[in-house]
Amino acid sequence: MSELTLTAGGDQSTREYEQPPLGECKAVLVDVILSKGQPTKFGVKDQVFLYFELEHLMDDNRPFLIRKKFNFSLNEKSNLYKFIQKWVGGLKPGKPFNIASLKGKGCILEIEPWTPEGEPDKTLHLIDRARKLDEAKWIKPSGEFDSAKTAERIEEKRKETVAENPYPDVEDDVPF
Repeated sequence: MSELTLTAGGDQSTREYEQPPLGECKAVLVDVILSKGQPTKFGVKDQVFLYFELEHLMDDNRPFLIRKKFNFSLNEKSNLYKFIQKWVGGLKPGKPFNIASLKGKGCILEIEPWTPEGEPDKTLHLIDRARKLDEAKWIKPSGEFDSAKTAERIEEKRKETVAENPYPDVEDDVPF
């Protein structure tokens, strides 16, 4: 599963990217964005993006923003199910769960280094898991996160990916 990490605001292509700190960090979930029809190496899937603000600030005094992407499924074997179960628990087979109800909820995020396949000189800092945090210790969202703008960027990226390969399930060299 591909994971991406972002910082809040600005055109990321024109400035240096500031990695969030590694290790454990207090965070708050600031948004849950559903994107339908995302192309993946396993076909087209609906995906959900969880956006967290960290307690740590970047050099420009904005909070770090980090996201984790999942296929939109609460099957017991899905990564989203496992992530939420470790964080808040309470998921039960056959019982509906509104993921958006987690917005504003605090946690401890464990951020670990990850090196993309084929890019040994590149390391990203990504969310590995979330753990429970006593409500009295939750951090407050800064209010700077722009949900509509972020959802628009996700949709633009989805359209670009579909335009590049409209049939992700189909191999280029199919034997006849």
